[in-house]
Amino acid sequence: MRVQRIGYTPAFGYNKKLNSQLNSKLDQAKPDDEMANTIRYLNNYCNSTEELIRSSVDEIEENDFLNAFIAPKVTLADIVDTKYPELNYPTVEYRTYLKEIPKNIEEGDDPWQQYIVEELHPFTVDECDEDFEINDTDTKPTGNINKVDNTYQTMKETPDIVEMFKPTLSSPKGFDSLGGMHELKEELRDKILYPITHPDEAKEDFAEYGKRPPRGIMLYGPPGCGKTSIAEAMAMESGLPLFKLKVSKAGSAYINQTSKNYEAVFNHVAECSQLIDKPCFLFIDEIDGLTKGRDGDASSEDLKQMSTLLNLIETARDRNIVVLGATNKYDIVDDAIKRRFDEQVYIGMPDIETREQILQKTLSKWLKGVPLAQNPKDLHDIALKLDSFPASAIVILSEKASNKARKDGRRNIIKEDFFDTIQKNQNLKIKEDKYIEDRMRKRIGF
Repeated sequence: MRVQRIGYTPAFGYNKKLNSQLNSKLDQAKPDDEMANTIRYLNNYCNSTEELIRSSVDEIEENDFLNAFIAPKVTLADIVDTKYPELNYPTVEYRTYLKEIPKNIEEGDDPWQQYIVEELHPFTVDECDEDFEINDTDTKPTGNINKVDNTYQTMKETPDIVEMFKPTLSSPKGFDSLGGMHELKEELRDKILYPITHPDEAKEDFAEYGKRPPRGIMLYGPPGCGKTSIAEAMAMESGLPLFKLKVSKAGSAYINQTSKNYEAVFNHVAECSQLIDKPCFLFIDEIDGLTKGRDGDASSEDLKQMSTLLNLIETARDRNIVVLGATNKYDIVDDAIKRRFDEQVYIGMPDIETREQILQKTLSKWLKGVPLAQNPKDLHDIALKLDSFPASAIVILSEKASNKARKDGRRNIIKEDFFDTIQKNQNLKIKEDKYIEDRMRKRIGF
């Protein structure tokens, strides 16, 4: 694919007022402020690279200047939003580039601004201009999870034990943001996302084959392997809101209060679903903390709480709620609770292909990591040494390796940085056996 190169147009491009505000902030920073210095370096690099893109009248291959610009620009937006959230940097830049696209569309051309807009769009929380929308139904969410926010604000007071997920720069944009797990993604699309985003087709499936929309899905497996990321990716992929139950605050010492807390959460999510006339996800992480097996030591209050939760999950589908449970301790979850979930999926340690993709996606975000991210052989060599490391540990090791390169003359990240870092962090490995013993069944019923 070739990307249209247009002449430099001072009226557009990076927002000049925003750039001036950012520079004012940086001028006030202390000389030894590393984050401010990184922002200053990235901002100068991105601005000068964009000037080069705009001043050229020749066509270039998509992977030349464009990739050298987009990855650092997204990183810059992430860091600025962390350091100076009051600037609302990602949203303002998104609006700036978005306005420019219609002015440069010609038949057969792909304005380069479209690519930066696609990268920034999923992370903007505010409502943005709707004059131009990029439609790519094969890879983009069918809705916009952020658009729910205005409707959500009209609801009654939110219970303090539940919060609505709002994507940030570090959140997955969808399944494409997650490395590997191709079989799992396709199954989730077919069994979970398709029925709730295509209700008419789902009715046909039920009438012809008895296949009902999902009531819930339980994700289980070792910690750090992506259960929460998968839940967030499903929300982004479908464009539907995701609510998270704060398990640590759900319990109460008062009689009947815990059961009332459960009911308040489900009622709140059901109300949101009714307002937007679409399904909502309810994510219960560490569900084992709420649903330990019922035995002789269980009190009457414990049994009452369990009965309430069972009923709420049982009737969730009728209230347009899809319950997502996650646990590292599958064996202690009550059997009756397990049966309430239509699908139970084991999320295990990443295989070598997944490890390579995690490395590639992580390194591509950093200017000094792009050369290594584009070297398949080196990525494969690193991935071989990452056996038994969970996905979260691979990201941590990538950050440690990048810091090693930064301290060593601010050079590019190389595979030897990873080899040394991996050797020094063997404690991050996880023994998977205790999570799969006697129950290595990736799919249990549907």
